Amino acid sequence: MDELMKKYEASDEHKREPASRELTCSVHFVNTKFCPGTSSEDELGSVTCLVSKAEDLEIERIFKRQSADLATNRSLFEFGHNFEDVRDWTSIEQPLKVSLKAVLRYMVENHLKTTVQIEINKMYFNCHVIVLQAYSKFFMELEPIPLVVTLPEEKVSQKAFMLIYKWMLSDEPTLERHNIVAVFVAATYLRIRALLLACWTYFDDINCFNEANACIMYVESRNNPALDIVRNLMLTRIQKFLLTFVATRDFLDVPLKHLVYLLSSDEICVNTEVEVYTLYCCALARTRLAEPKIKCAQLDWLHTVPVDAALVFAVRASCGDA
Repeated sequence: MDELMKKYEASDEHKREPASRELTCSVHFVNTKFCPGTSSEDELGSVTCLVSKAEDLEIERIFKRQSADLATNRSLFEFGHNFEDVRDWTSIEQPLKVSLKAVLRYMVENHLKTTVQIEINKMYFNCHVIVLQAYSKFFMELEPIPLVVTLPEEKVSQKAFMLIYKWMLSDEPTLERHNIVAVFVAATYLRIRALLLACWTYFDDINCFNEANACIMYVESRNNPALDIVRNLMLTRIQKFLLTFVATRDFLDVPLKHLVYLLSSDEICVNTEVEVYTLYCCALARTRLAEPKIKCAQLDWLHTVPVDAALVFAVRASCGDA
């Protein structure tokens, strides 16, 4: 230790500023070619060195350099000939390299080296799991990632998944009107927040869904619990299309709860209040769920309104008070 301290004090390294010192790593090298029984006495089995450059990690150079200190012969490197230092090496023009982004996009878009299969009712989609994880919280939280992921068809249809995966791969995705319900249901199950926001962009636009279009959207979404919010929104937009909707077969399948919500809206357009009351009473008769608070006695006010007698008779008959 005393000899080391004397060497350290004799050198000027302790006088330098710490910031000016070159950072190094202490690396213990093991000579895999070293055989204690057959190797020469000059060959080293292991050595510990301070390394500052990555190129100094070459094991052969380390042990050749250490062995040279024990031998009398000197190599060209030890004579000062360093053929690795070539003038203007870094200024030589290099061939163009395709960017990593372009290579990865090519592989993803051409489905090369896919990492997972998505199975929906015996149909298998070859996908890159990293693409699915980038947008879907369902896949992000899937641990561990199996080779095959099975999705329920009632939640994620085959067509919906294909459209969603294409949406993930596209830089400027668009959604088709006739598939937006299936896509919305699948995006809800897969928890794709960006895609749900994209769907709501269309749902909130009154130019996309209003009156006739809103009524059609309601018919598509009324039996799916995942679309309750969308359904309620569309019911308030039927407006002038109400009487046309009443004349269709689809209106006969409207649940009573939905009908009450529809007729309670301030946005519906009818000729008179009689039409609203008639629709409500007919719905009660059809479903046989007449509530005690609605009695046929409440129809007496219809006689004060100039309304067709046949209509009054039909309403009374529907309530069993003909």
